[in-house]
Amino acid sequence: MDRNRIKMIIAALSGVAVLALGFLLGVQPQLTAASTAADQRVSVEAQNEGLRATLAQLVAENDQLSTLTTDRDTRRASVPGAADMPELIRQLDEMASQAGVPVTSFTTSDAASYEVPASTAVPTTEAPADSAAPAEGEDAAAAAPVTPAAPTAPTTYTDPTITAANFSTIAVTVDIQGSYDQALDFVDRLQKGQRLFLVTAITSSEAEEGADGEAAAAGTQTWTVGGLVFVMQDGEAAPADGDATTTAPTQAEGTDEGTDTTASGR
Repeated sequence: MDRNRIKMIIAALSGVAVLALGFLLGVQPQLTAASTAADQRVSVEAQNEGLRATLAQLVAENDQLSTLTTDRDTRRASVPGAADMPELIRQLDEMASQAGVPVTSFTTSDAASYEVPASTAVPTTEAPADSAAPAEGEDAAAAAPVTPAAPTAPTTYTDPTITAANFSTIAVTVDIQGSYDQALDFVDRLQKGQRLFLVTAITSSEAEEGADGEAAAAGTQTWTVGGLVFVMQDGEAAPADGDATTTAPTQAEGTDEGTDTTASGR
């Protein structure tokens, strides 16, 4: 092999080596960086898409903020954080005026802490007593007693955030005088009023004579409406029984044991 050919081979090998080193040191890092950048771009685009969806949700919720605030205020007024008996009396007096009946008495009892209802056990039925043997020729299946299906107990739903520490009930009794239709109107307004009022009892009796000795109008009766109002505190500690009201019972003006608290000026 002559000397020129050896030089050509060496030059070719050197060129290949330069190309290989150039690819490894120059091109390969650039390709790796480009691939990494592409992967990062895809990841960033996915994150941006998630942020856009979150932003759209926040915008939609912000548009509903006024509605949610109104609903929150309505619920807080329905079950306030304090007993606020004067405001309740004012509402009762307003509803009575709209129904055209006078409030003659208003009493409240001590606040009672909420009691979580116990789980209702499913009632069981006892097996029927052995019946007499069927007569000869009688179908035994037809003669067998039919066991009624056991009733299913209703499911008791509770909220773990509602406890005796932050929720209490106050028993309220309101006496009004009026006709049957007026009493129904008052009870309907009571159940749809601003303060949540759970009606538990309604009784009626003949209206007594007024303070001036005049007899009650025809069809007028005294109606006693009993129920519960509720107090839900934001804090963890609720008042002890009896602390939710300033006076228990509170007697409204118009009765024999009137106090400074009045339910009606009539």
